[in-house]
Amino acid sequence: MLIGVVGLNGSGKDTFADYLVEKYNFAHKDFGQEIRDELKFLGKNYLDRIEMINLGNERRKEFGADYWAKRLLDGYSKNEKLVLSSVRNPTEAEVIISNGGIIIEVFASIETRFKRTVERVKSDPSYKHGDIVFEDFKNKELLELKNPDPSKQQTLKCISVAKYRIDNNGSIEDFKKRIDELMNSLI
Repeated sequence: MLIGVVGLNGSGKDTFADYLVEKYNFAHKDFGQEIRDELKFLGKNYLDRIEMINLGNERRKEFGADYWAKRLLDGYSKNEKLVLSSVRNPTEAEVIISNGGIIIEVFASIETRFKRTVERVKSDPSYKHGDIVFEDFKNKELLELKNPDPSKQQTLKCISVAKYRIDNNGSIEDFKKRIDELMNSLI
């Protein structure tokens, strides 16, 4: 089973994927982590969303919009259980669907997502970039939502092809219950 997870920054995509690993024996690969790892390798700021967006877009433009999806699916077998989190480009979603997968959206309000993002980033010991401002968070998010360039992030298009939507505005326990309900309907 192949699942691609889409959602806005801080919605709980990796929490969703980690739960599938923990309870349902999925393997997990993360588009965002793949980009962060490459930024680290290049000696760039892997915590900066703009750096991540730029590198993701550069690689898609240079090697094709399916670059990151093909990279994460390298060696994948259809009898495996794999969840790919942080789908940001519709071609990535198409690659997942063409490999027999489904796209699931994880949703949370912008206020909830901002709070989670601040907590996550500031808990990283290598973070040294000052306060995260809500207006900056909203403006950076706009860069991810839609772009006419097919090599860039188009999160709204990815959300539009999601077959399922799961709400993550409540507690972690509520979120896990919703995941269990969804997985029970899929398995």
